[in-house]
Amino acid sequence: MLRRLAPALLVLAIALAACGSQAPALTDPKEIISQGLLATGEATSLHLDVALSGTVNIPQTGGTIDLGGITASGDFDVANKRSRLTFSVPTFMSLSGEAILIGSDSYLKTSLTGAQYVKSTADQTSLPLDPTEAFDQVESFLEKEGVLSEKLDDVTCGDRSCYQVRLTIPSSLLLESAGTPAGIDAGAFLGESLVLDLQFDRENLRVRQVSTDVDAGEVGSFGIVLTFSNYDATVEVSPPPDDQVTDDAGLPF
Repeated sequence: MLRRLAPALLVLAIALAACGSQAPALTDPKEIISQGLLATGEATSLHLDVALSGTVNIPQTGGTIDLGGITASGDFDVANKRSRLTFSVPTFMSLSGEAILIGSDSYLKTSLTGAQYVKSTADQTSLPLDPTEAFDQVESFLEKEGVLSEKLDDVTCGDRSCYQVRLTIPSSLLLESAGTPAGIDAGAFLGESLVLDLQFDRENLRVRQVSTDVDAGEVGSFGIVLTFSNYDATVEVSPPPDDQVTDDAGLPF
């Protein structure tokens, strides 16, 4: 009898051992962010969805810009430096378009410039950061004076469970790092600080969502949500056919 049960007992023992060897839950918010950014930076590819909401007021004209409905969605092959991004800005002349980046070559097509892609080539030093490089830079903020991190309750993120961490960065620190164009009061735009809510997959620690809501008083209030998915999936990105490419932007204004 015991001989017949041996295979089943062996499987049960392995399962129990696996459960018992799971890494303990993380509680330090800085550790969650650091390990999460490290895990995310190891991804070979990812999918990103961006959604904006709220309004921004223009003091000089008294006008208001509705950010609702502004979206972007992209697939990034980080390992091979290839990406494709689509975007929609319905409140600005129903603008929509697609951008393709392959190495230093970029192809842009918009609803304002016609059916062809406009090709341009950038100097390697001026290329935009890969998403993983941006994560590396965010990590450097954790130890700066005035930066606060707080672990919130875990949340459900899709079909997963996620750590949730709130990161508060003083506006003065952001201005010091990025610089501010003359005549622009970024403090009035961001308030005293920028508050980011970050979600990290409890199983693999990769970033699943980054969101923020900004109340800028008279300037308006707005939010942005970045959702990450499809890590390490195959991304097919290729340049458009030659007959669909031009060097002339063809802007209507």
